[in-house]
Amino acid sequence: MKIPVIILSGFLGSGKTTLLLSLLKESKLRGLNPGVVMNELGKKDVDGYILQENTGMSVEKLLDGCVCCSRKEELPRSLAALLARRPDIIYIELTGVADPDEIAKSLLEAPLADRLKLHFTITLLDAENALDYNSRFSSDKQLVRTLRKQLTVADLIIVNKSDLVEPETLWKIEKMVYKQNSESEIVFTHYSQINLAPLLAGIAARELRSHVPQRGPGTINGTTLKRAVPGRGGSATAVQEPESGPSTSYSQVAAVTLTVPQGGNGRIRREQLELFFREWGDSLLRAKGHVQIAEHDSVQLVQYAGHRTTWEASRYPGQPYIVCIGLNLDERAVSRRWAALFS
Repeated sequence: MKIPVIILSGFLGSGKTTLLLSLLKESKLRGLNPGVVMNELGKKDVDGYILQENTGMSVEKLLDGCVCCSRKEELPRSLAALLARRPDIIYIELTGVADPDEIAKSLLEAPLADRLKLHFTITLLDAENALDYNSRFSSDKQLVRTLRKQLTVADLIIVNKSDLVEPETLWKIEKMVYKQNSESEIVFTHYSQINLAPLLAGIAARELRSHVPQRGPGTINGTTLKRAVPGRGGSATAVQEPESGPSTSYSQVAAVTLTVPQGGNGRIRREQLELFFREWGDSLLRAKGHVQIAEHDSVQLVQYAGHRTTWEASRYPGQPYIVCIGLNLDERAVSRRWAALFS
């Protein structure tokens, strides 16, 4: 039997890794052996380490590029490595600027088509920022097309961080989503917490598969989820293709990886780093990494998204670093300003 694949899509900082952590824990509780492919734009791995730290799992990582563009040729190798571990289900977490339809199509190509099947495509939205994407990224038309595609091909759309906005904003988001995809279920949540049972319905551990009936999909909020339809990127309804454009998923989004300059003490004040993030305004879309700050003895995992910064303790054993992802971000200026923080 073919191994089911769930694709996790959504813009930077929308909550994909948090959802993936929940899916992995639920998979383990069900006796499943999950496999993970994680794609990150930066040269340093952040989310993959978070998964390993919280689950102990080995993760196939594709760094420093987008899996549907510059790292496209590496996806089959990563999936082949996972298949050698005999997984019961595979999760693919994309970068925030990836087109999930490109990944879905790659599953239909040899040699993957004989061993894998697309189970669901899930797209997450950040409720605080989703309505601003079109105007904020108007200079990068390809990015806007990609963000629309993330909606049109989804089987399930999760509007995350919905507790941070007013009900009127949620209504506007729902209206915006339905313009792109009127068939998929929409779930409003925070911390990516949803009922996971419908997503895993009918999936059994390898040794039990021949004895478990192939049930239909479950329901969320009383609505039956669609099964992914091969060739449509997971969408069970025909969708309008975005306007023609280059084949890459994004054009002006890039990552800058920052490490502690030689000769520095490696520590920075929390207030300094938060100010550093804010300095770049809307050009900085996302930042994440492991740092040592003056206020704590332990390493801290810092994440910046949607103009919000969060902190938590980490056991990361390596050298401190930050990955900044931005739109038309001036890498030289960012690097110089970063170095100045340690001078």
